[in-house]
Amino acid sequence: MDTQDIGAKRQKRKLALFMERMVRISKTSAKTFILLSFFSSLAPFSESEAMDFSTEASVFFEKTQTVLRAEGEIIAGDANRLQAQLQESPPSTETLLITSPGGSVQEAIKIAEIVQENSFSVVVIGECASACAMIIFPAGKYSILTSGSLLGIHSCSNSGERNDLCNSKIAEYATSNGFPYGTIDIFSDLYGPGEMKWMTEISARCFGFYRGLNDLKPIHGKKACVDGYIFTSNTSAKPRPFGPSFDCREASTNIERLFCIDKELMQSDSILGRVYDYALSGLSNKDKIALMRTQRQWIEERNKSCKSLIGTNMSFSNTRDGALCLYRFNEDRIYELIEFSK
Repeated sequence: MDTQDIGAKRQKRKLALFMERMVRISKTSAKTFILLSFFSSLAPFSESEAMDFSTEASVFFEKTQTVLRAEGEIIAGDANRLQAQLQESPPSTETLLITSPGGSVQEAIKIAEIVQENSFSVVVIGECASACAMIIFPAGKYSILTSGSLLGIHSCSNSGERNDLCNSKIAEYATSNGFPYGTIDIFSDLYGPGEMKWMTEISARCFGFYRGLNDLKPIHGKKACVDGYIFTSNTSAKPRPFGPSFDCREASTNIERLFCIDKELMQSDSILGRVYDYALSGLSNKDKIALMRTQRQWIEERNKSCKSLIGTNMSFSNTRDGALCLYRFNEDRIYELIEFSK
C-alpha cells in the first residue's frame, strides 16, 4: 500500500474518556491467512525505521493512568515489538494512541488482532492514514479522532495500479469490526493509489467511520451522510449544490463564514438540504409553510447553541469545537426529517 508523508501534528486537545472492559475478541489464524493472501498483492513498502511503542501518561486521563503510544510507519516486526512492549510495561488503561502514515498491510492486520485481543480503544493523535486508518483504527473497542486529527483512506495498489480485490477485502475487514462496508468501498473507488481522502471527526461520524465512548457500532448507529443520501436516492429530491444554501459572498456571521470554508460542514449541510427538500415535496401548501417555519426556528436554535464556540479566529484548529457542534445539530435534524417523511 502506498504511503504519504504526514504533515505537522495537529493541536492536541483534552478528551475526557474512560474506557470500560469488553469481552475479549479473537481472530482465527485461518481468517488471517485468507486476508494476507489477498493483501500480499499490495505495492511493497519502503525500508524505514520501526514503529515506536511506549507506555506513558496522557492528558486524556488522570496522571496516575497510562496508555500505550504508537508512532511511525508500520513495518515488518512491529506486531512483535508491540507484544514485547505490552509484556514489559502494560498500560493501566486499554487505550492505544496512534500516529502513523500507514505501511505494511500484513503487519497492520497483526497489530489489529493484538488491539482486539486486549480490548484496546484506538485514539488518533494527528494523522492516521492508509493501513492505520483502514485496518488498525476500526479494530478498536472505540475508534476515536481527537480534535483536529485526520484519517486518510485511499485505494490499494499493485505496481501503482488499483487493486479492486484488495479494496473489497479491506472493506470486508472493516465491516467485520462494525464499520460500514460502503465507506471504504466508496472512498477507495473515488481516491486512487496516489490520492488520499482525509476525514476529520465530522466526516468520520457522518459516514459511520467513528465509534465514540458508549456509541453503538456505526453500522447499526448514526451515519447521517450515508443514511440521508440512501433515504432520498430513489425519490424526486434533487441533489443540492455542494455548499451552504446561502450566498457565501453575503456571509455576515462567523457561523455562516464557517459553513462557507469547512467542506465537511458543507457536506452535511448538503445532505440535510436534500432530506429537507424531500420532506417538503409531499406536503400541502399549509404544511409546507409550517415545516419551513419549524426549519427556520431549528436553524436559529442551532446557531445560538454553537455561536459561543466560534470566535474570530477562523483557522482549522480553532473552529473544530464549533464545527462539531454544528454537525451534531445537522445530524440530529437529518434523522428527524427522515422520520417525519416516512
